[in-house]
Amino acid sequence: MVFFSVVFHVLIFALCAGVVISILVLVPPTIFSIPYILWLGHEQTLGRHKDKDVKKVFGTAKDAAKVYSAWIRRKKPTL
Repeated sequence: MVFFSVVFHVLIFALCAGVVISILVLVPPTIFSIPYILWLGHEQTLGRHKDKDVKKVFGTAKDAAKVYSAWIRRKKPTL
């Protein structure tokens, strides 16, 4: 009976640790990318950047970093 209790506690701990790690890894790039996603959606309604396909969170964050650095340097973003 003690064995099953220990296994159950380890399983619960692993699930909680997985949730915390996934939140720490995925939430910051998502928050970082929200203005870029809104900008890209606005550009697509104007007929530009229609070739952009749906990317994963980290690919979108990479493109967002390019747009933010171009905005800071007052240059046209190259994606």
